[in-house]
Amino acid sequence: MGKSKTTLTSKEKITGLLYVLLLFSVTSFICTYILFINDSDYHFAKSKKDAIVQLERVKSFRETQSDIEDQLSKIDVLVNKINPALKASYEKPQLNYMLGEVRKVYTDNKYDDRYRIYNIVADYYEMIVFERERLFASEKNIETFQKLLDNCRAGMDKLQNE
Repeated sequence: MGKSKTTLTSKEKITGLLYVLLLFSVTSFICTYILFINDSDYHFAKSKKDAIVQLERVKSFRETQSDIEDQLSKIDVLVNKINPALKASYEKPQLNYMLGEVRKVYTDNKYDDRYRIYNIVADYYEMIVFERERLFASEKNIETFQKLLDNCRAGMDKLQNE
């Protein structure tokens, strides 16, 4: 009774070998399927496609920057040239048209936050023009009030002398 049976029969050896071979084959097939067959384009090429799309967007943004740079320099010259005292009716519509073109770049590319800068720049130039007009109007009002004050003082001096 103390004797243990450690030797296997040939049928058990073949069955065990078949089980191990079957397990190895199934595991190899599953690994191969996951790594190479199952939508391999997705795993390896999707990041490349995303990188290419991103590079194309960067290239497009740089081209837009170079196109708009000339227009912004023209806008800057026009804004610095505008004099509210002259009341030149042709300058402001031309400026508004050019700012509208800059703003259109942003509206055409709203999906990309980098283009938002063009809307901000257009607002900036509009605020500069508005502030110049407001400052001119304030200076004009101060001059008018100063003349009225001088006339009033002259009248008071005349009354005191009489």
